[in-house]
Amino acid sequence: MRILICDDDPVFCDELERDLEQYEIIHRLEFEILKVFSGEQALDALAQGDWDVLFMDIEMPTINGVEAGKRVREQLQNYSLKIIYVSSRQEYAMDLFKVDTFDFLIKPVAYEELEAVLDKLQKTLDRNGEMFVYRKKGQAVRCRLEDILYFESWLKKTIIVTRQKEDEFYAPLKDIYEELKDKKFFYCHKSILVNYDRVAEFHYDRLVLDNGKELEISQSKRKEVRRLSGEMGMES
Repeated sequence: MRILICDDDPVFCDELERDLEQYEIIHRLEFEILKVFSGEQALDALAQGDWDVLFMDIEMPTINGVEAGKRVREQLQNYSLKIIYVSSRQEYAMDLFKVDTFDFLIKPVAYEELEAVLDKLQKTLDRNGEMFVYRKKGQAVRCRLEDILYFESWLKKTIIVTRQKEDEFYAPLKDIYEELKDKKFFYCHKSILVNYDRVAEFHYDRLVLDNGKELEISQSKRKEVRRLSGEMGMES
């Protein structure tokens, strides 16, 4: 989950980040957290990349949180972002309704209140995004399919590369393919399984992911990859 924190108070940003990291550890999730300190910085970050959640302060100079939220919806045309407002004041109900707010937290934010919002958020995102679950050191690790770039087999391990990080676990790549072949995952190489939705460009002997990473298309897979790209409307 990619989380953006926007507040002009760096101390509050740090406190919220620590609480989010605590929740991340307890629930064995993967968070990528970025802190920004103005509405302008938040809009820039949202224009440049995909974020799942925005914790937004309301009382900020230049562009306040409500105005920034309106611009997210109207100018950036981003309707999937979950916006959670934080404020020391409660009189913003009608304004927040206009920007399709996911929730509202009163400062100072108690961990229990944040936890309840994150539990609700996780259930919402789980319904909206299918999950891949793998086991590492006896523990289940959950990852949204849309966040996965590719899997790579290396010796006896499989490396999973997501938008947030890399991890490794023990599982045959062929078993992962059987689980995900109907979810638009395909082989570009006998040791690499790619998420089609993360491919930006197809070429004869390589493909480019939407983060700029290039992957080789092996000779034995080129015909199949070309067929797939044609079926999906992205000719190589």
